[in-house]
Amino acid sequence: MSEPFSARLRASTATIHDEVEHTTFMVDLMEGRLDSRAYALLLKQYEVIYAVLESQSRTFADDPVFAPFHDVNLFRSERIAADLAALGGEDLPVMPSATAYADHLAGLERPEQVIAHHYTRYLGDLSGGQAIGTLMGRHYSLPATTLTMWDFTALGKTKPYKDSYRCLLDEVAATGGDEQIVIDETMEAFRLNGALLVDLTEATELRAVPVA
Repeated sequence: MSEPFSARLRASTATIHDEVEHTTFMVDLMEGRLDSRAYALLLKQYEVIYAVLESQSRTFADDPVFAPFHDVNLFRSERIAADLAALGGEDLPVMPSATAYADHLAGLERPEQVIAHHYTRYLGDLSGGQAIGTLMGRHYSLPATTLTMWDFTALGKTKPYKDSYRCLLDEVAATGGDEQIVIDETMEAFRLNGALLVDLTEATELRAVPVA
């Protein structure tokens, strides 16, 4: 029996995924060595990235390859804007890498490419990303009103939704999609996210404090 595509995609991108997760900025943020401004700075980058990703999701909503993935309940842009406003972070700078990320998203021409970024961002948000909201509240005393990006209650229980999402990935070829394009573009998505986190590391490295 052949390996499901969702498992092959995860295995193919595991190394770069792990590298990105362990970028200094994310480690410091998650371990409480930064501050609420650093979290707001991350959200500011997400504001420009998710806006373009969600625009592309709407653009490809009727494409037979991408249509199964289109779900407005996943969209984060309005929540990110509200969280930024609650944090007072609307005027924070946008990193060059975030602009490059958004520009790349805007230039996507294949539904498989959009699936790759959709998978990288949203399944990540539903998985390890859930810890971000919890830890931001714990380390930086942020109220729930600043952490709505991580609220996916509209989807119902998270595990069944993620399981269903992986089943959609397994059907990409059946809908006429090219699995290799998804893998290649997922690698690019992680590369872009890694470049963003390097920029954020440089922007915050002087403010990291030891945790007792």
